[in-house]
Amino acid sequence: MKRKLSLLMVLMMMLTLVPANMAFAASDAVVNTVVTSADGTVDFDLDIEIKGAGVTSGGIFELTLGDDAEWATAPNATGGATLTNSATVVGEQRAEYVINADATTGNIKISGEVTLDGAKDGDQKVTIENITNSGVSRQVLTYAVVSGSGTIVSRRLGDVTTVTRGTKDASDFELRETTKDAMSNGTFVLRLPKDVEWAAGTTVTLNGNGLAVSAFGDRELTVTVAGALDTVIDRIIVSPEVTLTKDAKFGDITVEVLDKTADVDAEDVKIAEYKDFGIELIVDKVESIVAGKSDTSKDYVVEVKLETAGNSFIAGRPIDFTVAGGDVKLKGSAPSNTSFDNIVGDYDDEFEVNLTNAYTTDNDLKFELYLKADWDAAGELKITAKGAGVEEQTIKLADVLAAAKITTKVDDKKTVADVVVGLQNQATPEITITETEAGSLQEGYYVFDLNQARYTGVEFIDSTVKFETTGDISVDDVYTIENGEKVVVYIDGESNKEASSIVIKGLTATLDRAVPFGQLDLRFGAVVADGDQTTPTATDGEFGLDPEEKGFDYDVETIVEKVPFLNVVTEVQTARQQKTVFTIDSATYTVGSETKMLDAAPYISNNRTMLPIGTVAQLAGATLNYSPSTRTAVFTKDNLVVSMNLDTNILLVNGSPVPMDAKPEIVNGRAFVSVVYVAQAFGIQNGTDIVYDAASRTVTLFPNAQ
Repeated sequence: MKRKLSLLMVLMMMLTLVPANMAFAASDAVVNTVVTSADGTVDFDLDIEIKGAGVTSGGIFELTLGDDAEWATAPNATGGATLTNSATVVGEQRAEYVINADATTGNIKISGEVTLDGAKDGDQKVTIENITNSGVSRQVLTYAVVSGSGTIVSRRLGDVTTVTRGTKDASDFELRETTKDAMSNGTFVLRLPKDVEWAAGTTVTLNGNGLAVSAFGDRELTVTVAGALDTVIDRIIVSPEVTLTKDAKFGDITVEVLDKTADVDAEDVKIAEYKDFGIELIVDKVESIVAGKSDTSKDYVVEVKLETAGNSFIAGRPIDFTVAGGDVKLKGSAPSNTSFDNIVGDYDDEFEVNLTNAYTTDNDLKFELYLKADWDAAGELKITAKGAGVEEQTIKLADVLAAAKITTKVDDKKTVADVVVGLQNQATPEITITETEAGSLQEGYYVFDLNQARYTGVEFIDSTVKFETTGDISVDDVYTIENGEKVVVYIDGESNKEASSIVIKGLTATLDRAVPFGQLDLRFGAVVADGDQTTPTATDGEFGLDPEEKGFDYDVETIVEKVPFLNVVTEVQTARQQKTVFTIDSATYTVGSETKMLDAAPYISNNRTMLPIGTVAQLAGATLNYSPSTRTAVFTKDNLVVSMNLDTNILLVNGSPVPMDAKPEIVNGRAFVSVVYVAQAFGIQNGTDIVYDAASRTVTLFPNAQ
């Protein structure tokens, strides 16, 4: 009941907003719109169409002009209305009309003249307003458009034409009166830029009739209007043909309008743009495609056009095309009087279009291409054209998306697994491969690897690996090759209904002691043939072959370059229970009787021994975590936390600042720190537990420091 009452109250409130004597539109008006100048005089012609119940005899309505405008002649009405202030309307903005009995049928027509006084560029409007019971609907209409000043206005009648050297057609333009006698007995001069001349193909008409002009072949063309023109607003239309000489400058071609007999202030008119080459390379639509995918659907097709401005092509010459980031193939047949090399029936990244001597050089050249981006071409697919009159130009054909996205997961909070060197079968993150679209991962072999020689000490173990899929993609197996350096994913059936995903679980890794500290990134790529093969037979660039097949050389075409995967934090604890000796400026060091290699040699700076930051953590028996975004290294051991910013010389020991006389340094992309300060923070005494021998240039860490 309450809901019904609420709705009723809302309805009553809405009804109170409706006028008690609401009238519906009884008329609809239209007005002729003309172009004029700031001080022009224009004809005013308005039709008021009687609609519906009509208008009311004896009712009054008015017309009001905007600022800087006034009635030049009385705007008299026919068809059922009478101008009431005819004696005083000239020089005013307002005209008032009374409806008579004749207005019940037909239209009311109002005609007069309006003069402008320094009006601003833009629309000039008239307002139609009901005064008392006329039934004429209120409207605001544009009756004139102001462009420039003076008694003659000029404007181009179409888009700017692009022209090249020689004799070319340019854009039509007009000269229009703003007062009825502005062109009477006038002589006009149309002046082109230096080294551009009027050609004989130029036509000049006055209200559709030809006009007398001076001889062609000069930059100035004289147009003569014979007799008085004072009955209508007149217009001269010029259809230009111009000759660009060898000395003409590139850029805009603009016509100056000069008048020898009157004070004309017509604006200059841009009729063409002169370019060295008048051919533009364009594509109908920039597509979005998936890297590595070969498809002939409409999303993988573009129309390429070389748009010419006149006779710009050079017949009998080839146009060279190169493609960056992929390959293309011709769709359909070659246009008339052309031939295509390399891309008829096959994909290629280079091709020629040969124009025969019979090619019509003023026709645009259009053809369609199938697109295929390289596997590692995420970004843009571009094409470049040059030759046969085509200035070198490059445009984008498509935006290229990676074929898949790779994500990793340790738990709900971590995506990267912490691992230590010297320990076998350590858990790695769960890996998820998600297609960009259905079928973007084709049938064939794909690999994961670390893609960096310095990480060869990482061995992937597949003994417990499992995988599962979502969608309709089919995966035959996931396994390791090349002594565990690569993980292979074999897809034996493409998805075709929806983008699918593959989840790999249970993969473990063993790290030997040569693996450096820090983050290890995973790469995902596709297997393709490297060069022509003999045993077995394979073609250069052929996709998806088995990488374990004997005698097969292959490349990994990158799909996803870097995915954070492992974080090497420290050695296994038992590895530090022996004497460790480092030699200054040498990457070789010993742990007990075992010789090992550093990825960066220690050195002396400001009388301090500088060691790689990961090695210092190893000496202290601490876990190291480094944040690249903040450039902060944090060492932790038991309840002790030692941190430093690589840009300062302050060491924080459980939050307390300790100044260092040598701040960290970056050498060849590796961070080095003074071993003394970090070691002392963890209770390792300089001179007893850690000793520098100047004679042998060695640093020794004794077992009792552990």
